[in-house]
Amino acid sequence: MRQPRFAGTWYPSQSKKLDDDLSHYLQLAKAKSNQHPKSPSDPHHVLAIICPHAGYMFSGQTAAFAYERLKTGKYKRVFLLGPSHHIAFKGIALPSENAFATPLGDLQIDRTVLQEFLRQPYFHEMDNVFDCEHSLEMQLPWIRKTLGEIKLVPLAVGMVNNDEITQIADTIKTELAEGDLIVVSSDFTHYGPRFDYQPFGQPRSQEELQAQIKDLDLKALNSLQTLDSGSLLDFYESTRDTICGIYPCAILLSLLPRNTNIDLLDYATSQDMQRDFDGNSVSYMAIVCTSTDKKVGTIEKGENQQRSSNLSQADGQALLKIAKLSLRDYLLGHKKDPVEYAQLLTSDERLRFMDKRGVFVTLYKKSSTKTDHGRYHKELRGCIGYIYPNKPLLLAVSQNTINAACSDPRFNPVSLNEADHLTIEISVLTKPRTIANWQEIKLGQDGIVLRKGRSQSVFLPKVAIEFGWDLPQTLSQLSLKAGLSVYDWQENAQFEIFQSQSFSE
Repeated sequence: MRQPRFAGTWYPSQSKKLDDDLSHYLQLAKAKSNQHPKSPSDPHHVLAIICPHAGYMFSGQTAAFAYERLKTGKYKRVFLLGPSHHIAFKGIALPSENAFATPLGDLQIDRTVLQEFLRQPYFHEMDNVFDCEHSLEMQLPWIRKTLGEIKLVPLAVGMVNNDEITQIADTIKTELAEGDLIVVSSDFTHYGPRFDYQPFGQPRSQEELQAQIKDLDLKALNSLQTLDSGSLLDFYESTRDTICGIYPCAILLSLLPRNTNIDLLDYATSQDMQRDFDGNSVSYMAIVCTSTDKKVGTIEKGENQQRSSNLSQADGQALLKIAKLSLRDYLLGHKKDPVEYAQLLTSDERLRFMDKRGVFVTLYKKSSTKTDHGRYHKELRGCIGYIYPNKPLLLAVSQNTINAACSDPRFNPVSLNEADHLTIEISVLTKPRTIANWQEIKLGQDGIVLRKGRSQSVFLPKVAIEFGWDLPQTLSQLSLKAGLSVYDWQENAQFEIFQSQSFSE
């Protein structure tokens, strides 16, 4: 049994006082909600909520708006996702206990699900994360109050990139069932010197500053409403917004069905509860995710699947044209939205290029000398991509072309004068699948993902052929690339394979 750490400080430790406070917050939320017209999504099933996790005196009333929406649902289990504020790690941390205690009663943990997760990449048992983390604990009394003795699947989320988000979401989807609810714990913009985040310059007044903060928070909401984790992370990177639960929110977007409505129920900041402005502000939003689907994690027909596993040569030439235009426009300072390039495509191409695909883009310097086999020598100039299908093909090609030219840490950024002397190769990948044994790998046909513990590396199918390696040599090099020893691939390593279709100029 894990005992509460923040009871008595961030929220009342006495059960009656806590129960009275939560009841009061819920009653006020219900009364205010009844004053507003119902949205079209109100009759839909609530699949998930996003709630703040500050002390209840600051964010309790906002959180109540989300939990009040759960009163009509019949839930069997809660998947609770929250960020780690104090301990940095990659992936997902799980507790070892069987239950979490709250002043309102205990919540049993679904150990069967956690044991399944621990067999998968990126999931680790890390009690020290839960020893000091408040983001999950602050939701527990609310869950116990509104949903009773429900089973809990607590997931503390560390740092993850978009590829890892896709894999983690796929793992979680295998355990989700009808009657499951997802609760994401997140505050939004943390503004001020305390958080080293003051992006607006010197505002003329506190009112102007609060309006600027709210505008930024609503832009974050708009990114959530795209239902695309990549778009949310792009917003996060471009604004450097201090959303503490950004990665749990991104995972949520990869779990929701495409017909989900995401609605804001209430908005507040810490300044609403303070008399004197000290230059710092934390934003709180209560957000509800509803759908006509009864099950979160549903994969709709065609979603994240390839309508056609193979692209035509004409498709490849269209993608190469988009890659060249993307690079040239970027180097000229014309930072276009990749969607603009869709105007150059046929309607069928636009449909195919909206499929989510893994993509690598490789840049080579042009050469006038040939090999003994009559091919021109290739000198690598940059290579970056996504292994997993987390972005539409059009977007992935455009972004990875720019990233290969300007963000590959092995090379200096490509200059405008240099661009005309480069050739582009685009590799479109199938979705990786897990294999039981490394001996299943077909060298030259399969791309390989090696994963051991928290280490990971990948080779495209062409790598082994270009270097003339046999399979053990390839896996040894893959092991070294992951930062492991040359023989680490031989024991307790996991492998995934994928195929690649390449197009080049």
